[in-house]
Amino acid sequence: MSVAVLRGRFDLAREAAGVEKSALQMRDLHAKAGTDKAESSGDILQARDQLGHTIVVMTSLANKVNCGPIQ
Repeated sequence: MSVAVLRGRFDLAREAAGVEKSALQMRDLHAKAGTDKAESSGDILQARDQLGHTIVVMTSLANKVNCGPIQ
């Protein structure tokens, strides 16, 4: 799947859900995935590896600990 196809499908899904573009962007899902990994494993190093970061500090900055579930 190309980036353009993925972007188009994401935009369609967000629109179908009635969510404004400014309220949910793809980059939000990246950070959320890291947060979920850190919380489920209890290990920020696993989140770092999943996100492809080289240092834990970057993962800590991207980690959205208090963002809650995406609805």
